[in-house]
Amino acid sequence: MRGPYLAASPSNSKLIPKYTDGNQGIGYETAKNLVLSSQDYHVILGSRDISKGEAAVEGVKGTVSSTQIDVTDDRLDVLVNNAGIVSLASPPTRETFRHILETNAVGSLSVTEAFLDLLRKAAHKPSRLVFVSSSTGSITHAADPNLPYHNAGGAMEYRISKAAVNMMMVMYYARLKPEGLLVFGADPGLCATNFTENAAALRNRGAAEAWQGGERVASVIKGDDVGRVLGVYSVSPW
Repeated sequence: MRGPYLAASPSNSKLIPKYTDGNQGIGYETAKNLVLSSQDYHVILGSRDISKGEAAVEGVKGTVSSTQIDVTDDRLDVLVNNAGIVSLASPPTRETFRHILETNAVGSLSVTEAFLDLLRKAAHKPSRLVFVSSSTGSITHAADPNLPYHNAGGAMEYRISKAAVNMMMVMYYARLKPEGLLVFGADPGLCATNFTENAAALRNRGAAEAWQGGERVASVIKGDDVGRVLGVYSVSPW
């Protein structure tokens, strides 16, 4: 994750989750859901823009404060890989494809590897690793002519990147299971955020609000159905 980290004050008695790209949209709403639902959380918001990150912290003032955190800190209890970008350009281009894969797939892997040692030191066992994915990345859904994601036009690069994230989640699940770490995939569903820079158009398509997507991701974090993508469509097939 590039840029500064906005974090809660460290506390050995509280569970510490970290979110990449948590200053807006679903990431912010997920963090807000956790800290407002329980005093057991001190949330860390990762942001590539320090001013936006500080504004996000201000939005849940009293439960989150601004500070620096890096991979040399003492511990981490939950890591949520939320950062992602999309392109609606058609046809897809090599440059756009590389950029989206770099952010959505390579970025998630890089952040996970950087923070694994902190997850292993978690004070609240078992620690949790969460990948925010999408049912649009389900190959099973894409291949079934009876489902809406079959032959759906647009966002090819994004869908391929989320298929990669789904495989990444499964591989980390197999790799970390012997260590007792829990690995999840979370699908917030289509939400009216600035992700496509046109929230109004998404609402016209029946999209949920960002807080609803955040609620879905937060429920996955609190759950125990590991090694799967869970969310608005229940358990999604691969």
